[in-house]
Amino acid sequence: LPCCAVCLGHNLHRTIECTATQTWDKQFDTFSERIRKGLWTKDGKQLCTRWQREEGCTTPKHDARHFCSGCGATTHGAQKCPRAQKAGTTDSLQS
Repeated sequence: LPCCAVCLGHNLHRTIECTATQTWDKQFDTFSERIRKGLWTKDGKQLCTRWQREEGCTTPKHDARHFCSGCGATTHGAQKCPRAQKAGTTDSLQS
């Protein structure tokens, strides 16, 4: 199960419906939010949703949108974010 691109948790909800304001472990404010079907930073920049997947995005046409939706880094997407919930850990948002 991939992590949610907003809260970075491995809980059973759809990313498109995630309204969390903190990450799965309540350690950080969320970096991004869903607006309609898009993924946006809190300061209004659109993010590439494909970049958030495990395999990433290879198109150079919109490199400016290649930021991690969990922390803002340009080196990885949400699935490889160090803040993402690891398998076997408890999800604070579901508790």
